Amino acid sequence: MERHRIKRVPIVADGQVVGIVSRSNLIQALASSKLAPEPKRESDRTIRIELLDRLGQQRWTDFGSRNVIVEDGVVYLWGLVGSDAERKALIALAEDVRGVSGVADEMIAAY
Repeated sequence: MERHRIKRVPIVADGQVVGIVSRSNLIQALASSKLAPEPKRESDRTIRIELLDRLGQQRWTDFGSRNVIVEDGVVYLWGLVGSDAERKALIALAEDVRGVSGVADEMIAAY
């Protein structure tokens, strides 16, 4: 349809026009269809436990569990950190955990 600049196509049944389908109808149908089952989302608790485990393995930070909250797959990191480089590294560490859909940076680098 796009290649031939066709915007609408009539739907015919038994020689009678019974409807019209537009390009936007097709795009909307594709966007709303579930082509594959959605993967199981990790629980917020599982994400937090995994992130805390990874944080505990890092010698370059003492960012404690009191500063990590996970809600609907979004990790909220808040509190004071030693530097801007540490802040960026903590964000990258959180983003790498399976199931994380986003990271909210509420950290303040020490000055």
